[in-house]
Parts: sequence; C-alpha cells; structure tokens
Amino acid sequence: MNGSRLTTSLEVETKIIELQKVLKLSTKAAVMRIAFGLSINETGDPRFIYSEKVDDHSGSTYQRATITGDHDELYKALIIQHLDKPVEEKEIFPELFYSHISRGVNILYNEYKLVGNYEKIVDYLFKRM
Repeated sequence: MNGSRLTTSLEVETKIIELQKVLKLSTKAAVMRIAFGLSINETGDPRFIYSEKVDDHSGSTYQRATITGDHDELYKALIIQHLDKPVEEKEIFPELFYSHISRGVNILYNEYKLVGNYEKIVDYLFKRM
C-alpha cells in the first residue's frame, strides 16, 4: 500500500456507501471521519481486529488528504495519544487509519442496523461524541 493512499475492504466500502445515504452526507470521507471518531473513543489497538495487511482491498481507494483535509496533524496526534506510545509515520497511514476507519464504520453500521432510522442514529452520534 502506498503511504498516501488507503484502500478499503469491499465490506467496509459497501457500509460506507449505505451510511452516507442514511446520514445524508455529501461525501464518503465525511462518513470515514465520523467512523474514525467513533473508533478513537474505543479502547485497544484496532489493528488486532482490522488489519490493513491482511484484509481484502477490493473497495475504493482514497487519497490521504481526502480523509484528513487540513487536519492531518490533528489525526496523527489523536492516533498517537490513543496508543499512548510513539508511532512511526508508516504505521499511521494507511495502517492505523485503515484500522480505525474499519472499526468505526462497523460500530456505526451495527448501531444503525440496531436503531434503524436517521433520527436515532444521529441521536446516537451526538451522545457518543
């Protein structure tokens, strides 16, 4: 994987597309940012379950700047703080980003399937954030 691009698994990409429609968001990157926020609030390293090195990569490919925008340094700081140890740049993107986005998308998708509508999922997001 290139250090400036991230490719999702097909399963995660399908969920991102569905969540984008449900949440009425204009971009898939917005869904990924929400997912990242949900994952970073969880304990533990997401790479133990969602590994960029072993998962399939038949979803879509995103440029780093598409996901982080002007806030790349903030995302990096959040990842380092979450792990509470120094992290090399090559671990941060795409490896840790991939894992956090995958975990967060699954958290959000599972909650959406549980509550089943726009108002309840938005309420859930406000309570979690």
